[in-house]
Amino acid sequence: MLPLALRPAIALFACFSLGLSAAFAAQKSETILPNTTKGYLSVASVDALKAAWNQTQLGQLMNDPVMKPFADDLAQQLQKKWSQTHRKLGITWQDMEGVLGGEVSTALVQASADQAASVIVADITGRQEQAQALLARIHKNLTADGAKRTESQAYGVTLIVYDVPKRGDYDARQAAFFIKNDILAAADSVKVLEGMASRMGREASDSLAGVKAYSEAMRRVGEASGDLMPHARFFIEPFGYVEALRVANDGRKKKKGQDLLKVLKSQGFTCVRGIGGYVNFMADRYEILHRTFIYAPAAVPGPEKYELAARMLKFPNGKEFEPFHWIPREVATYASLNIDMKNAFESSKTLVNEVVGDEVFEDVLKSIEEDPNGPQINLRRDLIAYLGERAVVITDYQLPITPKSERILLALEVTNPENVAATIAKSMKTDPDAHRREYNGYEIWEIVDEESELPMVTIEHSPAFAANVGAEEDAEEEPEEKKMLPNSAITVAHGRLIAATHLDFLVKVLDTVSEREALSHSADFEIIRTELNKLVPEEHSLQTFSRSDEEYRAVYELLRQGRMPEAETMLGKLLNHMLGDGKEGSLRKQEIDGSKLPDFETVRRYFGPAGISMVSVEDGWNITGFTTSKDLEKPAEVGSLPGEGTTR
Repeated sequence: MLPLALRPAIALFACFSLGLSAAFAAQKSETILPNTTKGYLSVASVDALKAAWNQTQLGQLMNDPVMKPFADDLAQQLQKKWSQTHRKLGITWQDMEGVLGGEVSTALVQASADQAASVIVADITGRQEQAQALLARIHKNLTADGAKRTESQAYGVTLIVYDVPKRGDYDARQAAFFIKNDILAAADSVKVLEGMASRMGREASDSLAGVKAYSEAMRRVGEASGDLMPHARFFIEPFGYVEALRVANDGRKKKKGQDLLKVLKSQGFTCVRGIGGYVNFMADRYEILHRTFIYAPAAVPGPEKYELAARMLKFPNGKEFEPFHWIPREVATYASLNIDMKNAFESSKTLVNEVVGDEVFEDVLKSIEEDPNGPQINLRRDLIAYLGERAVVITDYQLPITPKSERILLALEVTNPENVAATIAKSMKTDPDAHRREYNGYEIWEIVDEESELPMVTIEHSPAFAANVGAEEDAEEEPEEKKMLPNSAITVAHGRLIAATHLDFLVKVLDTVSEREALSHSADFEIIRTELNKLVPEEHSLQTFSRSDEEYRAVYELLRQGRMPEAETMLGKLLNHMLGDGKEGSLRKQEIDGSKLPDFETVRRYFGPAGISMVSVEDGWNITGFTTSKDLEKPAEVGSLPGEGTTR
């Protein structure tokens, strides 16, 4: 027991010590970075992130001995990508190891109209010696490029500046650094670094933390996360980020056709001010848990909120997200979105006109109705007027895997199926590329580009349909890959307008599906739906379900084949963009050696199901998503059919 006389002194000392620790804690990166930051990624602790990642199924997959050759190669390529991105600063991947004492952040900053700056902010608490050694390595790297080193003072901070002459593909540049209050800051713009120095040790209104879109995004995801602290945080100001990337890539802009960025900006989509979120690994029942807030406050007063084409961003919340009874269980992904389709059609008018460069929208509608050689339908009255508010998208992949294996089907709610079917038939009869088919009593219109010399697709699992197509069309067998080229198809069935990229995929949903074989009764879907409703109990505007093993399979197989750069799947295109050189229209060379990857069936167990939910709010959209392991037990309140497994 402490003597009573000493207790006040001890309490005072404790309070002083706590205050002193807080005062000298490393400053948060968002309070140092400028308000012109367009892209931001922060990791609270690299060690904690690595430890959590290694516990996930994907982390275990990458540590599996069968994956070691590929994992080592991938790590090498990622390190190379980092080094290429940060070569201007003279920092390699290996240079950062051992320096970090806490948070590390990287950012893309719009320094001026013609300069974008790459920035690194690192907490080096307890790693001062390692940080000085890092500066020595940076000095060696940059002087090897012919750099001249100088020092200057700004806001009580010593700036170390390197002027690097033009060499090879790199223009003349600067790299600047400072260390203060356990913060190591680096930027390829002296002006940006000076601004960061000015914010050290104070609250600044011109920091990233003071940007409304950033603070709102962090507040919303923080409230949703409660006491769960993120492993990583991110923020993007979408239009500014793309513009900054263009400046960083030597001002490269789209050379052919319309500049989509310019079009979207002029059409009011700058109402999306920022996108920010949290990412966690191994959080409760979830392998990966992510929360995102898209900040899009009203741009104009009144119920419309947004201007011009951006008015199409209406996604009403609702309760109906159950998969239709005719959707088979063996799909890779499922998404149900509520969207005001009539409004979206009308709001697209100014967008179409700007893309074309003329006031053509109404003229086209008039031509469709009045041209004697056209379908002679009133699109607004005969089709758009019957559209509801629910859109469903499903995907799967056709085997064997090729760059074109992804198949997509879209189903739109309609209020008068008979009238819509008549409108579609009237329209298709005037299209020379449209061919009428029948299957299970449904009228299908298959669209084939005759000039492409694509073969007509027969449906091997449906003999009745194959017979209806006609013997003359399937007499000649084509190579397997040609058969998988998309022949799009459209029909009205199940009270929906249904369009698919592949005829046989559309036919699949016209077959009778037993309750047992429907997606809605699949155990893994029930697990994801239940977990989403627990995480986000209110009404949604979007829910998705995906089997990541099927979703990633195409990318995996294309990596094995050395054909990843040719991928036309959505995921493949995203990865190609991340790993590419940023040049428009260039097909990158696959640098990762996938030839030693094991057969996909060997690693399938590491890829679990995932789900995403979106809720529309007054000033944007809250998005919550997660991935879980395949062996997650089904909740007790969810029933299952006898003998039902979690995957197909």
